[in-house]
Amino acid sequence: MGTYLSKPITDKKSHDIDNGWLSCGSSSMQGWRESQEDAHNCLLDFDKSVALFAVYDGHGGAEVAQYAAEKLPSLVKNSLYDNQDYEKALIKAFMDFDDSLIESPNVERLIALREDNNEECADEEEEREELNELYEEAKMPIEDIILKYKNKILENIEKNKESEDEPSSSKESHITKSVVETNDACGSSSSSSSSIIVKDKTNVGNGIDGCTSKDSTAESSSSAKVNGSLNDETENSVGESSEAECGPSSSNGQNGIDQIAGTACLISEDSEDDTDDDDDDDDDDDDEMFEASIENKLDDESDSDSDEEEIPSNSFIYEDDDEEDKPGKDSGCTAVMALLVNNKLYVANAGDSRCVVSIDGKAHDMSKDHKPEDEPELKRICKAGGRVSSDGRVNGGLNLSRALGDHNYKKNKELANTEQMITALPDVTVLDLTSDNNNFIVLACDGIWNSLSSQEVVDFILERINKPDVKLSSICEELFEQCLAPNTLSDGTGCDNMTCIIVKLKSKQKRSRTDDEEGDSEGGECKKHKSDSIEPESVQ
Repeated sequence: MGTYLSKPITDKKSHDIDNGWLSCGSSSMQGWRESQEDAHNCLLDFDKSVALFAVYDGHGGAEVAQYAAEKLPSLVKNSLYDNQDYEKALIKAFMDFDDSLIESPNVERLIALREDNNEECADEEEEREELNELYEEAKMPIEDIILKYKNKILENIEKNKESEDEPSSSKESHITKSVVETNDACGSSSSSSSSIIVKDKTNVGNGIDGCTSKDSTAESSSSAKVNGSLNDETENSVGESSEAECGPSSSNGQNGIDQIAGTACLISEDSEDDTDDDDDDDDDDDDEMFEASIENKLDDESDSDSDEEEIPSNSFIYEDDDEEDKPGKDSGCTAVMALLVNNKLYVANAGDSRCVVSIDGKAHDMSKDHKPEDEPELKRICKAGGRVSSDGRVNGGLNLSRALGDHNYKKNKELANTEQMITALPDVTVLDLTSDNNNFIVLACDGIWNSLSSQEVVDFILERINKPDVKLSSICEELFEQCLAPNTLSDGTGCDNMTCIIVKLKSKQKRSRTDDEEGDSEGGECKKHKSDSIEPESVQ
């Protein structure tokens, strides 16, 4: 069903934490999407009288969002933060993080995250298939279930018996047939007379005899001598080279290298075979010419191997245009971050996640969604050489105009990183807060805001937040159920990943006397913490 599952995953990962002056509840749900690409931070004790909250909505993969949750909070504690210039500190953190995503060590971390996510998704898919099979079996008569597993057992026994009882002569004839078929594929006119029995399994499929031996058993014996003098590694490399001459490459990558999503792929310029002229020779090539062609192949492959060894295993040529499928280039995330210093709130936003504050029951937007069709965004995109489609997508891809990552949209070397088609530059909004029963902060990804307006979300939370012993995370969970679409037949509203954080300031009478005394002694200013970084208390 495209990017959607056949039914939503409604399991929720929820947490509730509090300290002397704040209560926080958070939750996330995968929903209809094939994977969960959101991440978030809830750091109540980010610094002395400072808390940090953030939601990262990933696209193209979860790795950039996950890495942002790992790294971005520590980057906020920069020199500007030390000077209590919190607005510029947030901007600097966003831009520094985005610029760092194309550096080799960080690319390796992103690749590792992508690999882990792919493995986890594969395991979850296998578990879902097994569960679905169990559900189906629960509806079947017991006789049908017994017959089903009996047939499976008999099939396995039969397969094992065939593999054990197969005579060596039949295996040899199978190999001979494969070689003959290879000759046919290469255009040999004497495939029917070519009879080669390969005893060494490492030579099977090399394609040397199938591609270059034309007829006569003498030639076959000659090639056997050549093969017999090679080690296994060289034979395999020769086979790969010869297969490339016979037919189209099976490589998926643009560089002729197999590229699998989430794996480190070193870019090396493999030397191409220089023996293609053999295909144009007459069919009466003698043994000497055949052996010469093999030696040329071996020399070429040897040179290629030596070239590859010169490239360190951890090196990445990341600026090449043909490396567009690297994480951080073909993936990214939105980011909305709230830094609460005493009772002063600083919110930085890049993308279409959102932070809203309830003030006396009224929704107050602390961020503005960045959409490509908005006039300032559209102007920047066009100036950078991009275009916006009628459905609001940049170059037919992203439907947002600011994000971390997505460096395929940030290639204009004549422009600063703040002026690219997609930029990580955040808007920063500041607000003074007071502790009140109707005052709270909510951060959420667009999976929420596409379904409900800011005021509707505030109203939904207000109906529940002042109930006795209520968990803020349970309100997030109820919100998800409210937003979740019953199916995927609509425009996608309610089908996205969902993540939400609710933060409530405790009223003064509930705060400890120590907290109040510390607040008075600080005169409303924040003391600098000695630590340069902090481990996230809740990162998903």
